[in-house]
Amino acid sequence: MPRGMAHGIPFKKLGHSPKQRLDMLRILVGALIKHERVETSFLKASETQKYMNRLIDIAKYGPENKYCADMVSFWTKDDESLKNKLFDVLVPRYSTAKGKYTRIAILQHYWHNESIKRDVRMSVLELKGNPLPPLPLKEQNPHTLQNVLIAAAKEDWNKNENTK
Repeated sequence: MPRGMAHGIPFKKLGHSPKQRLDMLRILVGALIKHERVETSFLKASETQKYMNRLIDIAKYGPENKYCADMVSFWTKDDESLKNKLFDVLVPRYSTAKGKYTRIAILQHYWHNESIKRDVRMSVLELKGNPLPPLPLKEQNPHTLQNVLIAAAKEDWNKNENTK
């Protein structure tokens, strides 16, 4: 199997070596636990999202579980404040939720990276249900064909309901 493949699925390099990739992901996961919202490139945010969702799923087993304790200590670099926040704040918040605990909002501006000589799309990765003010969501265009047809169908439906 070639390098850069995890179970047959290629992963993003995000650095020059696998160690640099893991270090960068650990920093982003720790920052996301601490601040609950991180602004980074879209590529890094989408990779971090997978690991953060999985970490919260694992943390639901509790700190007494050996596998859970090992994974949490690996991703939080043995930082007690991050562990406490994960187990005391985040796990109770998502105790009934299943699946995705994070959300990516793509920003309008780009960041120019000189090392790769191109613009990088920026995004915000945040935990759902955080106490921060909500990010503005992309508004739907009411003038697309699909939205115009749906609005017309709703109008016809309401007319038919009112005539009955």
